[in-house]
Amino acid sequence: MSPFLEQIELQLHEALEKDELESLRPILNDEYPADLADAIERLELDDQYEVFRLLEPEVAAEVLNELGADSTRSLLERMHPTEVGDLLDEMPMDDAVEILTEDVPEYQEKYLAEMDPEDAAEVKRLMQYPPESAGLLMTERYVHISADITAAQALNHVRQVDEEVETVTDLYVLDASRHLIGVLSLREIITAAPEALIGDIMETDLVSVLPDTDQEKVARLVSRYNFLAMPVVDEANVMLGIITVDDIIDVLTEENTEDILRFGGVEGGGVDQPYFTIPLLKVIRSRFGWLLLLMVADTLTGTVMRLFNGQLSTVVALSFYIPLLIGTGGNTGSQTVSTIIRGLAVQDIRFRDLFHVLRRELLGGLLLGLALSVVAGLRAYTWDQDPQLALVVGLSIVIICTWANLMGSLIPMIAHRLGIDAAVVSAPMISTLVDATGLFIYLSIATFILGL
Repeated sequence: MSPFLEQIELQLHEALEKDELESLRPILNDEYPADLADAIERLELDDQYEVFRLLEPEVAAEVLNELGADSTRSLLERMHPTEVGDLLDEMPMDDAVEILTEDVPEYQEKYLAEMDPEDAAEVKRLMQYPPESAGLLMTERYVHISADITAAQALNHVRQVDEEVETVTDLYVLDASRHLIGVLSLREIITAAPEALIGDIMETDLVSVLPDTDQEKVARLVSRYNFLAMPVVDEANVMLGIITVDDIIDVLTEENTEDILRFGGVEGGGVDQPYFTIPLLKVIRSRFGWLLLLMVADTLTGTVMRLFNGQLSTVVALSFYIPLLIGTGGNTGSQTVSTIIRGLAVQDIRFRDLFHVLRRELLGGLLLGLALSVVAGLRAYTWDQDPQLALVVGLSIVIICTWANLMGSLIPMIAHRLGIDAAVVSAPMISTLVDATGLFIYLSIATFILGL
């Protein structure tokens, strides 16, 4: 927690206890909106509104954009539609789109009617694009110039741009039909000779995206080329708008949160909000399905143990090594899944690499298994002074690690090929699968070597 946030929280709680919130008005409006949003979300819903109403419109709009979905909905429902419309007018239009489409979709028309007509028209245009597309992140307000002006004229143009333009870091060069023909940074204009023509100094090797491009792909492109903004064009290369890097960071954060939740067997819908703002029932619903599936899958382990009940009864010591073996197999598989999912996410790995990946993981699992088998075998011999049992444990480790590596790489790649989010094939599922199959491998080897 930042020191600013701690200080704000303390001030808010003291003011609420003493019923002296009004005294905080000038202080709150000087704080960072992100810290204010975090502090507000830690309050009860009624208190959230009481604090939020103290903010100046410009600050309130920024804070509203930082809040989670539940807090945003709660605040807007307590406000008059005219107030909401004014707040949405204060925001960049892509942020207004996000609130209207994700947080309060059922109130879209009511709030749009209260917005400035020009802003409302822009929001409606942006809302036509598919969910999680570049179009929904786009702003139509950017700096554009023509190729036949000088650097001095371009710099003068920048000084006169609308204050609602989100960034002047990059300038986009358009022809008379608004086709994107070049781009250059403000730094390049400042350092260029005043009489230099824009057409001579602009970059023409352009990277752009279509409005229906997936947001994750846009984020990867921005990360790859270190852009501060990404131009959005239509099929005819007509400039539509730009996506700024702050929105890209939000996408990366959301996608990372969603992947982490799914990797842990939690559906991401609605639970990627601040911890204390998520209703408990929503958390339970997001976790129950996966836990039920994993519980059913865990019965496979019991089935295997019943199948080998006679062997376990004959050599009781076999059961002592079950946690060690299936735990090692599950951990090995989870490590491999993490590596493969990351490779798929950043496109280091493609499905055409399947056999190369399997060969690599087969060798990796074999080497890991051999190294671990020495430790496990020695441990088994130290415990039971039985060389055959030590051999069973050591050999099982080798095969289980190799098998876990193969499954941990094969399943995510097949899921990705089928269009399933590889993160859904989470570590708990792989661990559960390897537990059952690893136990079968172990007891089968024991049956063969010990003659049970």
